[in-house]
Parts: sequence; structure tokens; C-alpha cells
Amino acid sequence: MADTPPDLDWLALAAAATPRATALVDDDGVHVSYADLDALVGAACDRLSGSGAAPGSIRLIAVDRVDRHLMAELWASWRLGIVPLVIDRDSPVLSQSPALVDGWLGAPAPEVHTIVLTSGGGAPRPVRITRSNVVAAVAAAIERLGNTADDRWLLTLPVFHIGGLSVLWRSAAVGGTVVLHNRFDAARAAAAITEGAVTVASFVPTMLFRLLEFDPGPYEGMRAVLLGGAAANRELVERGLDAGLPILQTYGMTETCSQVATVVPGEAAESLGSAGRPLSGVTITTGEAGVGEIVVTGPSVSPGYLGEPDRTGGYQTGDVGYLDDNGRLVVLGRIDDMIVTGGENVYPQRVSEVLSGFRHAGPVEVVAVPDPEWGRVLVAVVVGDPTSSTALEDWAGERLPRHEIPKRWIFVDELPMLSGGKVDRIALAALARSAN
Repeated sequence: MADTPPDLDWLALAAAATPRATALVDDDGVHVSYADLDALVGAACDRLSGSGAAPGSIRLIAVDRVDRHLMAELWASWRLGIVPLVIDRDSPVLSQSPALVDGWLGAPAPEVHTIVLTSGGGAPRPVRITRSNVVAAVAAAIERLGNTADDRWLLTLPVFHIGGLSVLWRSAAVGGTVVLHNRFDAARAAAAITEGAVTVASFVPTMLFRLLEFDPGPYEGMRAVLLGGAAANRELVERGLDAGLPILQTYGMTETCSQVATVVPGEAAESLGSAGRPLSGVTITTGEAGVGEIVVTGPSVSPGYLGEPDRTGGYQTGDVGYLDDNGRLVVLGRIDDMIVTGGENVYPQRVSEVLSGFRHAGPVEVVAVPDPEWGRVLVAVVVGDPTSSTALEDWAGERLPRHEIPKRWIFVDELPMLSGGKVDRIALAALARSAN
């Protein structure tokens, strides 16, 4: 039946070792044991085998609702050696480019485990995640986080992105529990934490902000809150820590099978402003000058994109950063986000982090638009009340050099977001241009 190596079928191993343990708590509150989930996977395997699907073939799984039945379909694909391409049912790839999707449904290299689309604001690219990538990434994450069978991991991230899929693998590998929330809801997440239903969570900064706005805490009982997927400003992390949440900033991407650097548990306070140290087996370099493009090498790095030759050398992330004196990674922003305004180099992400520390503002994003005098100028898009604009500009003037102070300010009720919880940079740029 399956050629899946036993070190990857963590679900079957857990079902054999602890069949009555809870594998997941479904979105409707149903507790599903490892034995019951394994039975669902077995039934899904029978259906797939009857359809004639061969090991190594790509299976498109369009995600609408995340529940135990979807979990069974995913684990059945992995058990049979079928390669799932997990995609948002509302993805423009499905609605606008069906031929492209059909073109992806060929036979990949035998070592491919899963295909995941990149989640940035540009055209998504199908990343080949191999079996060895998954094994290495899961082992390194568990070593850093120390999660065990006693942990209950809150999953609100979409499983069509690598962050969500990684939670499934990490939890099953130790026989832990995944608590499924079909979408992020601040009230529901706060209740899960305060009632002791979860011990670990994975959030993007927008989720953490909404959680703390709904209930500033204090919170107790959480062992780790992974914060990644987008840049988080220092003030937001400090708010989380003050609320009793053990925030662990992390850095990773689809091409590296999720996290490659994460704050060590217990070191959150001294690691503020960084994504922590590289995980075991991962090497991160930032150029000979010390500050430059972040390049990642290690066994969790994908060999490349579907339909393209294997990558040679490390993965060039397109991000700029450096390793501080303690070996922690500090990310400055995207190479292509760096702008020259009036002859000065500026990284908008760093400006956003400073502005987001203003207590009367919510999240702030900074983009650049063309300008006849300066070449390009910074535009700050602020979640908040426009009546605070003068105070915010004064506050920025005390903390930023003149060339980093935005020349235009836009106040909005919320930022445009992608499905994975990241800011939609394309929509943000369009908003900034329209207000020009």
C-alpha cells in the first residue's frame, strides 16, 4: 500500500502507542482520539486506493473547512505516498488560472512529500517539500520548543500554508493534541487560553494584536506562543509578554519548511527585536559585511519549485538582516522594499516597527510611492483614529531621523490582509497610490 517511511507516519505510530489519547479537538468541539483519527485515515486510504491514485502523483486538495475529515484526507495522502497540493478554495489560482493548476498535476520527484504555494503578495509559486525536509524541520522545531504529548496546540493558521501544516506534523510526532479553530476569532482564542484548553499557539502579529485588544490579560498556563509570518514590532511583543504570554518570535518561510530561527524558550525578554538563534542543523549567513541578504542552508531547505531545476547553494530569502553578538537573527526587511528617498536608504519595515509603538495607534505599515521631488516618499498606513495624526507625527519626529519620517499619513479601520494573516502588500501599495 504505502511507501511512506515509518518516521513520517507519526499518526500511525501515535495510534499504536497511545490510541486513546486525543489527536485533535475539532472545530465543533468533538475530541478525536488517535485511534479514531487513524480509522478515518484508513477509510480515506481505501477510497484513494480504489480511485487508482498512484504513489508520487499530485493530489489537489482545495481547503474550505478545516476539520477532522480534512485531516484524514491529508494523512491518507501522506500514508499512500501521494503528494497533496493544499490550496485555499478561494485562491485566485483556482478561479483565474485553472490551466496552470492542471499543469501542476504531473508526477513530481519521488522524494516529494507535499507541495505548498508561497504565501506572499505576488503570484504564488509551488514549493516542493521533500520527506527529508519535513523530518529535519520537525525534529529541529521540537528540539527548540520542547513540545510533548501533554501539549495542546491551538491551530488557527490555514493548513494551505506551511505554518499550519507544520503544526500537524510537530504535534503528531510527539503524540500531542491539535485544537482546531476554523478561523481566528479573538474572543474564542482568548477563551481557549484562559480556560486552559491550549498550551501552545501559533500566531501572526495581527492575531496577537487582536487578541490583546479583545482581552489584555493577564493570561496564564501557556507554554509557548510562536509569533511569525510577518514582522512584529517590539511594542506588540512587549505587550504580549506583559500579559503573561510567552512570546517566541520566529523566522521562516515556505521554502525552508517553516521556521529556521526561533527565540529559545525562557529568553524572550533578552531576545526582543530578534527572531532568535538558528535551529539545529540550520546555517544562516548575511554576507561578508555582516549586514546583507539572509541566506539559509540546511536539511529543511526545499530543493526548489515544481517544474524547475533543483536549487544549488543556500536559499536566498530576499530579506536583509544580520546576526547580533549573541547569534540571534535580526531581520531588517525585504531587499526589494528598500527605498532611496532624497538620496537616503530606508527600510520601511523598520519604520513600521517604530511607528507601531505609538500607544494611540494600532498596526502601522509603511510603503513608498513615486514622488517628483524626492524620487520616492514614505506613506504610513495607520490603523487608528485620524485625530491622533499630529501627535503621531510629533512622536515619530522624536524617534526617527528626518529621512525616515513618512511624508504622508493614511488612517484606516483595518489593513488589507491575505488569507494567511499577512498584510497584502500589493493592496497596500494601491491604497497608498490612490491617496497620493
